Amino acid sequence: MNEIKNPVLDPAWSIAAEEYLLEHEKSGELFMLWRGRPSVIIGKFQNYFEEVSPLLVEKSGVEVVRRNSGGGTVYHDLGNVNFTVFADRADGELSYERFLAPIVDFLRTLGVNAEIDSTSALTVGGKKISGNAQTAVGGRVMHHGTLLFDVELGALSALTGNAREKITSRSIKSNPSPVTNIRPHLAHDMTVDEFIDALSAHLGGNDHTTRRFSPDEIAEIDRIACEKYRTWQWTYGKCPSFTLESEHVTLRSKSGVILEASSRDDAYNVALQHVVGCRIDERELRSALEKSGTDDGITTKIINEILG
Repeated sequence: MNEIKNPVLDPAWSIAAEEYLLEHEKSGELFMLWRGRPSVIIGKFQNYFEEVSPLLVEKSGVEVVRRNSGGGTVYHDLGNVNFTVFADRADGELSYERFLAPIVDFLRTLGVNAEIDSTSALTVGGKKISGNAQTAVGGRVMHHGTLLFDVELGALSALTGNAREKITSRSIKSNPSPVTNIRPHLAHDMTVDEFIDALSAHLGGNDHTTRRFSPDEIAEIDRIACEKYRTWQWTYGKCPSFTLESEHVTLRSKSGVILEASSRDDAYNVALQHVVGCRIDERELRSALEKSGTDDGITTKIINEILG
């Protein structure tokens, strides 16, 4: 199988590269292995504000990227290895086992007793080591997944394991599961770079060929990343409509913008009228409340309830 090398650690760029390859690689099988700096990656049909605490994500300094496939929210860091495979869509069906079986075979060569579970995740001893998703364009399919090789599990749990129950929407919900890293299950220890090299050789097989992105491809992927995957409109504005009901705040939002906001407390109700029409963004909300002369304590409480 052919491989395209991707040393870039920018998750928005790599997800843009996936879109580019799905649109332009019209035949044959191709795979790409890549990593990303700390980031929260949300599914195409998910509500970011429901899946995580935006304030915690902001405080952690990690990036947020909405990918172009379904599935749930995942955490990336440099201990996570992502694999993306492009192929013809066999018989019009989307088969997860077709793409996961080679990964399972590879992991078992390393002494890792991986299995495919009912949600098309890979597990070891009942704990998740890989989440997967697919998307298709015409007769082509892209399958991509994570491999938790040596991820900071504390950060993963803190940033992606706290769905906000006070939000109601029709978005696709994540399915949090107990997780484990691959590295402790290896028969013989290896570094993440050695793991990537071994996976590359296994997926490539005897006819393994590699190439890098051309300057023209890099320029086009840069454009897609800038115009889509790094924009507020795609990352947050694509959120489904939702309602939030908390202690002092009731609001309705569409496309990441507050349409209605109210409170049973008169002081909060007056303040909330100033955030109607605002994007659900801490800086924009704080600016609107401060310009209205809202008390600092009420401002902080409103922001915490909307974004906490």
